[in-house]
Amino acid sequence: MKIRSILALCTILVLAALADAQTGEVKFSKSAKTADGSAEFNSGDFIYAHIAFPQAISGMLTLNERPVTLVAEFYSKGKMLEEDMFGFDTTAVRGSKQTSIIIPVISDPAGDVPAFGKNLFSTRLPAELAKLPEGRHEIELQLKSYNFKDATEVMAKGSFTLVIASGARAWYQKNGNEAYDAMAKRGVTSVNVSARDAAMGVVGGTSVITLVNNCGRSVWMRKASGSDKTEYRLSPGQTMRYDRDGGYLEEWNFGTKRWSTVTKVWTPGPDGKANICQK
Repeated sequence: MKIRSILALCTILVLAALADAQTGEVKFSKSAKTADGSAEFNSGDFIYAHIAFPQAISGMLTLNERPVTLVAEFYSKGKMLEEDMFGFDTTAVRGSKQTSIIIPVISDPAGDVPAFGKNLFSTRLPAELAKLPEGRHEIELQLKSYNFKDATEVMAKGSFTLVIASGARAWYQKNGNEAYDAMAKRGVTSVNVSARDAAMGVVGGTSVITLVNNCGRSVWMRKASGSDKTEYRLSPGQTMRYDRDGGYLEEWNFGTKRWSTVTKVWTPGPDGKANICQK
């Protein structure tokens, strides 16, 4: 019995070591050019995550006809604040031996962050940081990819302390708008919904669909495009038109009392309509 327990423990330790060997090392910095390993930032600072992997990123991903999608999820006190998604051409990733990547947490709109032929900007997190109260906050970054174990495990993880001062709300709102404008002018990298659907294994379908509330209850949906968000309250039986290439959808969760990004994939019927609730 003792031998079996020891063998089981050794197996667990080996698997844990192998898992750690696959994940990247994260160092945060105020600069996109150098990784100084800062652990604390103030509101108003630009923040970048420098992530180094023990092997080529292309070797960690499953590369096929699906687009390459990296997802930067940000958490505070165990709850996700927001996520930024970045899409890349598969051919650009496949031919690269790149072992590191820089993920913008709070972008300098005047600066560029090149990656696999694209230019990355943080456009969604600033609006959520604008809602945080004054004080110290522990922010965790989890980098995932639908091309890496179907985004069920993290590719890299790191955390830093953010000190929110008075007046931070206006600065973050301004930063988010300016970062979005810069992204639109110097290299759009956000993944549209159709690309995300393809990354999740669903390819094809029309861009515009009509969503039908078949849930038997009211549903709150929020369509987001950059920093612009429009809310829709759908009574049972009501419909809304949704262009999957014109933004992404969020749904209000009455249990958690927060908006969450819709990850389900609707397949419209011959009439172009799809039920919101899959029963």
